[in-house]
Amino acid sequence: MSDPIETCGSTTWGDESLKEEEMRTKLLLLLLVAAATAGIVAAPASASGPAAPGKELIQLTCDGLGSITVSVQRGENANGAGQIVDAEGHGIPVEATLTLTDLTTSTVLASLTTATGQGNGHPNQLDTHCTGVLFQGPASDFPGTDLPPSVAPTDTVQLTFDGFAVIKP
Repeated sequence: MSDPIETCGSTTWGDESLKEEEMRTKLLLLLLVAAATAGIVAAPASASGPAAPGKELIQLTCDGLGSITVSVQRGENANGAGQIVDAEGHGIPVEATLTLTDLTTSTVLASLTTATGQGNGHPNQLDTHCTGVLFQGPASDFPGTDLPPSVAPTDTVQLTFDGFAVIKP
């Protein structure tokens, strides 16, 4: 099996069988759905109270800001600004990589990179690096129904976020 070749907004794979390609497509679709659906956050910010309707709370660690809670829009194509909770400001996403890893076997299952404006969005504004764990738990609890053959339902999987945002007051 070959390594993924990441491009802006998508991931492609080198030479592989049709079945392997279909499984990778399913994994990437699961990755997108998981990132956009409610209830996937491993450590919700309960001190900030529940998220508003249509929103979910995520914990991020950002350079210069430390640990912050951000309220983000739910939905498959949600990519708008995230409101910083319990502080003034919001973050506008610029670039992000989502990575799904089987921690039991130390195997990266899927990785997806997205960028605003094909990497040219907000070119004259300073961006801030942020990271976070969006989901960690048994593979059987990860959104979706099809697990790859190499992943047992009891394996621990983790979905991480590593990206940049323009932070505005």
